[in-house]
Order: sequence, then structure tokens, then C-alpha cells
Amino acid sequence: MGIHPHDAAGTGPGYLEELQELARRPKVVAIGEIGLDYYRDLSPRPVQRKVFLEQLALAKKLQKPIIIHDRDAHGDMMDILRKEKLGPAGGVMHCYSGSWEMARELLAMGFYLSIAGPVTFPNASKLKEVAARAPADRLLIETDAPYLTPMPYRGRRNEPAHIIYTAAEIARVRGMEKENLAQMCAENGRRLFRIA
Repeated sequence: MGIHPHDAAGTGPGYLEELQELARRPKVVAIGEIGLDYYRDLSPRPVQRKVFLEQLALAKKLQKPIIIHDRDAHGDMMDILRKEKLGPAGGVMHCYSGSWEMARELLAMGFYLSIAGPVTFPNASKLKEVAARAPADRLLIETDAPYLTPMPYRGRRNEPAHIIYTAAEIARVRGMEKENLAQMCAENGRRLFRIA
């Protein structure tokens, strides 16, 4: 539960109190997807940063993990995360798209890395490196359906069933069986989101 950066400009007075009330519900396991999106710029960047910072503070207050959206905003995102520090509940970089160097810094901060369909693209060498080198206990996979469709369906609408292609590529670059990767990532997700 959270305000996506695309919707940051639509927040009004009292939005944070309403979000806090909703986030206190037992079934809400995280604050997110929150962050910065400089690709579409559907909300002014200063507003995105303000709303992101407010939600980071809320997640710390409620001791909820965060799910971060970072699209074409790596510099500002890292500046904010270096200053604000991750709360004890942790967090995940949704649809991670950065370099291994950035990943190492995020891992040192306590983040998990979630990798989606683009890892299957032939020119995704940096993302394949991240998938291969990320610690086993900090890796997640996702579809981001209906977006980021993996090969061989790239260019079409994504769906949850396509996660098998993402998992197969991550397992390949890690030198492990898909089934073991699936079990590992499921355990990581349960641990991050405190799901029994």
C-alpha cells in the first residue's frame, strides 16, 4: 500500500494520515510501490521526492518494509537512500535495473533485489551480472505484469505465467535448477514480508 510516483501530484492534505490508517491493517505487509519515476514524469520531480520521503518516514514509523520504484532516477534515489537509511523492516528494489556497483551498495544498506523480465533480453548483460552475483538470501523474482514481458514474448502483454522464463534465465546465470531458485525466492519473500 502506497502512493506510486506517477500519482504523487494527486496527493492532498491528509493523504498521509489516511495512508497510515490503511497501512495499519494486518493484511498490509509493506509500504509500496513508492519512489521516483523520471521516465514518465507524470508528477513533478520535487513532488515525487516529497511524497517518497514522507512514505519512507511512515514505513519506519510503522515498521513495514518498503517496495521501491526507481525508473531513470538512480542518482536521486541513491542520494535519498544514503541520507534516509533503510528502516529495520527492510525493503526491496522492485524491477531492479541498475548496475552491479549500485546493487552492492543497496545490498549493504539491507535491500533485497527483485528482478523481472528484462533479465532475459539478449543485451541485458548488466542485469544478468546482478542476477548471477546477488546473494542467494537477498534475491527475488517478479513479473511486473502486464509490463516487462520476458523473451520469447517480449513486446506482448505480460502475465504471471511468464515468470517461468525469467526464473529460467536467472537460474541459468546462477548455475542452479529453476525449482531451487523458486524455493529460494519464495523463502526470501516470506522473510522480507514476514509471511508465515
